[in-house]
Amino acid sequence: MFFLSSLQPSNPEKEVERDVFLFRAYIAQRKYGVVLDEIKASASPELQAVRLFAEYLSNEGQRDAIVADLDKKMAKSVDIANTTFLLMAASIYFHDKNPDAALRTLHQGESLECMAMMIQILLKLDRLDLARKELKKMQEQDEDATLTQLATAWVNLAIVSILERDP
Repeated sequence: MFFLSSLQPSNPEKEVERDVFLFRAYIAQRKYGVVLDEIKASASPELQAVRLFAEYLSNEGQRDAIVADLDKKMAKSVDIANTTFLLMAASIYFHDKNPDAALRTLHQGESLECMAMMIQILLKLDRLDLARKELKKMQEQDEDATLTQLATAWVNLAIVSILERDP
């Protein structure tokens, strides 16, 4: 028998990346307790960022304190290579109804995932013009990436929606 769990990551970075995806999937399923129980204080900065997002979503009474703590972290120098931190911070800001802070946070990152989230937020704000510019940057970086193709579909749907709304 072959079990997927028997595969070992080729290096520690891949292991962290795998865990980030795993715990983000748990968050999407609203299984915040699993994330909070499994990610310890000694975990990598990427996993700590995922834990912070789970804390924010699971604890309504602490949301203001979590956002205030995040503001302090953002005021200091942020490791822009830690894409996971940027994404989780932007997610917290967006859930906290602060799209400007979310966009400022994402603007620091250069990953396709940061750009895709920027496009999502810009489309929510009805800023199709800016979403198209961000999509152009994504296409210049990697036109064939699945995430770029998905973002292209989002923008095209927004264009069609506007054309149908304003004939």
